[in-house]
This record gives sequence, structure tokens and C-alpha cells, in this order.
Amino acid sequence: MAEHLLTVDGLAKRFRRGDSTVAAAEAISFHIDAAETLALAGPSGSGKSTVARLLLRLIEPDAGSVTFEGENWLALEGAPLRTHRAKMQMVFQDPLAAFNPRATVARVLDDPLRIHRIAPRAERPRRIAGLLERVGLSTDLAGRAVHEVSGGQRQRVAIARAIATKPSLIVLDEAVSALDVSVRGKILELLADLQRTDGIAYLFISHDLGLVRVFAHRVAILDGGRLAEQGDARAVIDAPQSAVGKALVAATPKLHGFTGQDAS
Repeated sequence: MAEHLLTVDGLAKRFRRGDSTVAAAEAISFHIDAAETLALAGPSGSGKSTVARLLLRLIEPDAGSVTFEGENWLALEGAPLRTHRAKMQMVFQDPLAAFNPRATVARVLDDPLRIHRIAPRAERPRRIAGLLERVGLSTDLAGRAVHEVSGGQRQRVAIARAIATKPSLIVLDEAVSALDVSVRGKILELLADLQRTDGIAYLFISHDLGLVRVFAHRVAILDGGRLAEQGDARAVIDAPQSAVGKALVAATPKLHGFTGQDAS
């Protein structure tokens, strides 16, 4: 059997609040294969973003292991970690919070090319134009400030920045939840197209099972920092077994404008 792209086993993280500790993640285990979308779903405070931050090494776990592309991900430090970070990228809910809003679109896309030494200075304008075209944006946007473009355009810029390093996994943390329905569907279509053509895997973090059902291949539902259930996305959402899964399904809106992944 082929090795999984990402394997998470027993991941745990506790935070101290006053005189007590809170388990933000407890014994979390899952895997993601190449070109697969695993959704991490759950209500606010269920631990979804904590898991994302742990995977990206923004915080360190108290227990557990993570294997990424055959490497002990949590053991990497210094230059090896910086090198491997190029292969795991993230797209946030609000790009303005992740970018300098006064930076130009070109500067935002130049940074990963420069930091990861992907292209020499003379070649970077051509690479930036190619990235903009790949995500369906005009190259004329390169000179505009990030805060001057629309929310949907900013999220496309964020996706362009994420794919600049040719990652094998992108963590999407509520990456379409702030967009209106028509724009949301188009962004999901873009992400699905990138997955088909480039073989990118996604960890799709969302509280919205309507989005999860049409976009993800599998789903893991969190509740209070623990896994409540996981399995095929449509099977779990059509017949949830956990109380939190049933509550999320009951609160699910309809999604228009995206026909869904081919999960075969």
C-alpha cells in the first residue's frame, strides 16, 4: 500500500487558562493522500484551527506524531524545516490579515519566489504573471495594492501565493466562508481544477457541511477538541452518527454554483 501524504497520529494540545488547562486537541488521528481533500469540520471552538496551526508548526503539540512526505514533520528544525515548508502552504479566511494590505499584488507573489529561491529576480515578473493567469486574474492587477482589489480577487491572490512554491498540501482555513455564494462557487471550482491538474491535496477546514459535502472526499468532525466521527464525506453527512454531526447537518445551508468533487 502506498504511503499517505500526511499521517497525523494522536496529536494533542492543551492551553492554560488561569489555574486550569483546556484540551484544544486531544488524540487527533487522520491521514490525507495525494490529490485528496479531507475536510476538518466542527462548530466554533471545536479545535479545527488549532489542528491547522499544529500542522503548520505555528505552535508545537504536547503529544502525537505527524509524518509528511515520509518525513518526521515535528522533528524538522532550521534549514530542513524551511525547505519542507514550501510543500505545505496555507490559505486563510481573510487574506488582508495575512498580507500587508499596502503591499502590491506583485510583492505578495514575489515573496515566496524570493524566500524559497524558486526564481531569480529577472525571472520573477514572468512567474508572477503566470501565477495570476493560473488563478484566473488579469496580469494588470500586479501593480495594484492588495486592499484595492475585491474579496474574491484577494482570495485568488492568496491561492496564487500558496501554489507559487508547488506545494503537495494546502491547508484551507475557512478559506471561502467570508465570500458571497456566487464567488464562493467559483473559488471552489478553481481549487478543484488545481487539484486535478497539479495533484494538490487539501485540508479543508470549515464549519459548513454544505461546503464539505460538495468539495471534500472525506470528512473528520471535531467536537471539543476530539474526533467525533470520520469517513466518506457524503456518507457521513447523509447519515451522521454523532450528536455534533447531526447538529451541523441540521444547520447546513444550500450551496449554489459548484457541482462538487468527483470523489470516485
